[in-house]
Amino acid sequence: MGRKRVRQGKHLYLFIACVILAGICGCTGLQGALARPDYWQADHYRAGGDYQAAMKQYREITELYPQAADEAFFGMGCLYAHPRNPQRDYQKSLEAFRRVVNDYPRSRYREAAEAFLHVVGDAASQNSQTASQKKLVETLEKQVGTLEKQVEGLQKQIEQMKQIDRNLEEKRRGAPAGH
Repeated sequence: MGRKRVRQGKHLYLFIACVILAGICGCTGLQGALARPDYWQADHYRAGGDYQAAMKQYREITELYPQAADEAFFGMGCLYAHPRNPQRDYQKSLEAFRRVVNDYPRSRYREAAEAFLHVVGDAASQNSQTASQKKLVETLEKQVGTLEKQVEGLQKQIEQMKQIDRNLEEKRRGAPAGH
């Protein structure tokens, strides 16, 4: 009988140790451990090129485990900026990286998020400039088309005037000298 008591005591000590460990690690550690399978699933989706499913998984992590969501926000930032993501959005990427930097100052992803803020910021700026230049090119192409039509119309008018001049010249030559 004494043997069972010792085992029950061991379970009690194990339970107390777990509670103390959870207290030391804080909710972040516990939430991080609980979120790990969800991170694996998101990483699996991302590796398979299913960016939508990975993004959905990361969003769920941010909702279910907000204290351990730094990795999820970092992953979202990477996905939004990924060159193969058909729904690439640099602004959303920047927002996700800012969340890591501002909301999780002790995160192991903070330094990388700060670096990505600069890189993605530059890419967003270049993307914006490219879009502006494309619009300018489209506008200029329309203006060129309009000007080409005007030139074509003016050339027709010149040809008509030349024909009128030729007709007048023929009439003058064909008219008697006294008139």
